[in-house]
Amino acid sequence: MRLSLSACAVALILACGTAQAQDRTLTVTCAEAGALSVSVPADWTVEESRHDVRMPPTVTMTAPDGQVQWVVTALWKAADRKPPETLAEIRARVERTAETVGAAGAALRELPAGQPAGYYFDIGSDITPAPFTRLRQGMLRIGALTVSFTAMSAPGHDADLDAAVTRLGSARHLP
Repeated sequence: MRLSLSACAVALILACGTAQAQDRTLTVTCAEAGALSVSVPADWTVEESRHDVRMPPTVTMTAPDGQVQWVVTALWKAADRKPPETLAEIRARVERTAETVGAAGAALRELPAGQPAGYYFDIGSDITPAPFTRLRQGMLRIGALTVSFTAMSAPGHDADLDAAVTRLGSARHLP
């Protein structure tokens, strides 16, 4: 019996190590505000876009099969912009976004659960481009950064929407 428990423990440790090895850390430079560090599946495509290095970056992360996509934009306070910073401001912005996309009254959920730094909502939507049928949208505070995100998935990929929230909930601001 002792050998079986030891074998199970070793298998569990190896499995956890393998799961972590399948991720990579993405570091997105945010000009004078430092950087955003977030875990991304290793096999996903990552595209960063911005008009100028001083402007907020938008990062699009896409699953290899194209059935899931996350779009993340990191914002920071600068002379020409003041993103929402307080939890109340973030909540108001997410509520306004829900109204704009036709989801007024959608239930707002805390991100991360239990220790809110932001909020998000879910809708099944006809506003998403094919092949996506589900939309999760929100905003949260990570250090001095305000991060907005949109996660879209095709049928059968709802777990990837949860993964987006989990990964953003554990993202870090690198000053």
